[in-house]
Amino acid sequence: MKYWMNLRPAALLAMGVFLGYGAHADTIVDFESHPAGQGQNVVIIQSFGDNAAVSSAGVTVAGFGTPNVGLTWQTKPVTGGAARWDFYIDSVWAAGQLDNSDIGDRHEVSFTPNASQAAVVIKSFTFHPYYYSTERYTYEVSVLAGETVVSGPLTVTFISEAVKVPVSVNYTGSPGQALTLRLARVASTLGDFETEGGNANIAMDDLAFAQLPESVFSVGPQVVGVTPANGQVSVAPDGAYRATVTNQTTAIVTDSIQLRLNGSLVSPAPTISQADDLTTVTFALTSVLPSGSTNHYTLIYKDNSAPAQSFTNEVQFVVAAYVDLKLPAPIVFEDFDSTPEGSLPAGWTAVSPDTFRNGASEPALNFGNLDSAAYTNWTTVEVSRFAGTFDTYSQLYNGQTQPAGYAEDYQRVLSVNPSNVVNGKFIRNLASGRMAFANSGYRNDALGQVLYLFSPDFDLTGKTNVHLAFHSIWEQNQDSIAAVEYSIDSGATWLPIVYLVETADVFTNPDSTIDSMLTLSTSHPEGFQAVATYYNPDTMVTEGGYYGAFIGVDMGRWFALGDYISPRLDDNPIASKRVELFPLPEADNQPKVRLRFAHAGTDSWYFGIDNVGLYSLGASEMRINSIVRDGANVTISWDGAPGVKLQKAASLSNPNWQDVPGSDGASSSTDAISGVQAYYRLIGSN
Repeated sequence: MKYWMNLRPAALLAMGVFLGYGAHADTIVDFESHPAGQGQNVVIIQSFGDNAAVSSAGVTVAGFGTPNVGLTWQTKPVTGGAARWDFYIDSVWAAGQLDNSDIGDRHEVSFTPNASQAAVVIKSFTFHPYYYSTERYTYEVSVLAGETVVSGPLTVTFISEAVKVPVSVNYTGSPGQALTLRLARVASTLGDFETEGGNANIAMDDLAFAQLPESVFSVGPQVVGVTPANGQVSVAPDGAYRATVTNQTTAIVTDSIQLRLNGSLVSPAPTISQADDLTTVTFALTSVLPSGSTNHYTLIYKDNSAPAQSFTNEVQFVVAAYVDLKLPAPIVFEDFDSTPEGSLPAGWTAVSPDTFRNGASEPALNFGNLDSAAYTNWTTVEVSRFAGTFDTYSQLYNGQTQPAGYAEDYQRVLSVNPSNVVNGKFIRNLASGRMAFANSGYRNDALGQVLYLFSPDFDLTGKTNVHLAFHSIWEQNQDSIAAVEYSIDSGATWLPIVYLVETADVFTNPDSTIDSMLTLSTSHPEGFQAVATYYNPDTMVTEGGYYGAFIGVDMGRWFALGDYISPRLDDNPIASKRVELFPLPEADNQPKVRLRFAHAGTDSWYFGIDNVGLYSLGASEMRINSIVRDGANVTISWDGAPGVKLQKAASLSNPNWQDVPGSDGASSSTDAISGVQAYYRLIGSN
């Protein structure tokens, strides 16, 4: 969240084949303004850039344009990745951000003619890194027809100098042929003092393409936007579907609409709505599709011509990998919905050390200003606020103009992680009603932000196998930490649950295990990635600057906390939006169990929690605690119990689960590695 830049010139990079159909005009996706329905710093809407006959918000048409060409913005992340296209406008970018662009990820734009006579010309685009830094980015740029590479790949590598890097493509498809422009992130060859570029500091801009010939072709009703996109991976398991069909020279007949999932008509029937010449078809399952499964939707409809014409639109997609958490009724539960905004539930307390608040910050409790007094500590906040806009750094309060994109940036708080499933249902909205919220971002405090939240003591007498589950609305920044701990002696001492730290700041031992002492004790001094500090009135000095300063566990135990440190991705708005579930092994039968939530950072995003519950899990709710590789074997550990055994499958698509020998009633098992992947689960053996 710390913005700075510099500008340098860049050279032209070229690829592809231009077939020479003669002069033609361009459509240029320049992202200069948001089209209707497009939010800031959120996924690009699928109708953006479609059928551009005249200039519109974010799209400039020079001459004829592309009235018969539709665009699809899609990604193919690496396993477990969260790559997506985001529409981003601020003082540096008016661009399509390649958000969460990790090595192995593919960001793609597909160009599809809606008439057999129209050909697509992909001309050029620019890469635009955000910072002037030592980061290097490398992409392989290709054009595909179906799965066949027809141009490229061209390797484009550049140092991040906060200036556009032009790439010339110049490939013309055949009439009626759909083309896909693929930007595949690959590992860079680094020079002295260079680092691999961050996964969120890169964007595309100035995407130029054209249509040949320059004629508008008559067509029937066309699908101009569909979610999930064809080929999309990491789709939410409720299979939420939305297609928008626009009338052309003929109109759609709504009574003819059918939607099929994997060949069968969906049930209940999809919802159909019409406005002007647009028809929208929506559907979502009440159950969930299997983890990692491949599925397809087929939309079928007819038009009002005589005789009627039939149309079909099919999309294939892959469901995100997920684990279906099984939770019984809670022992203790807090959803914050009955707590007034600005307060905390009865018995909950918040503490925030002095971090030298800026005198220009708004002193009032204004929940629409992230830099106001409302956010100096943990507090209860209406979730609906994050669908709107905020004052940032008290700019509006001081009569200043906010840079583009700042006001809408915290809409990312409501980003959806497709891997949250509990008791067979997908949790699309982790936060609802009200939640407890700790903010670090868009604040002017001199030393950073340090915020602690404590629950009351809970009586767990007679309760066993105690677990904590909560909806975590966390976003990692490069210098922030979230800590969750518990106490069985009313806070006199603390026990670890989990510590969230950026991957780059997690130190490892030679055997790849986490060096917790080094991770927690290393000082991160002043600078771009400095860890928060605070003023201690008892010692009258500034303290902190290392992650361990904000945890409750005694320093003498830090060497044993490696299993509790969970590395998280920097500036990723999706990956850490999770239903978290952790065992509290020392809490069984304890009369005074207290929770501690901590967030420390320097202008470093946020930490929200909702639906906090303590559960007593039976054998059927047992979970795998760890999977550790040792040469050609893996060792799987869990909380063993009579009647519980381990099973293994090679795939989650139509899995063939097999018992792991010797695991019945055990608490660990060592299994030989075979194949490229394997999946494990615990089940009752009786």
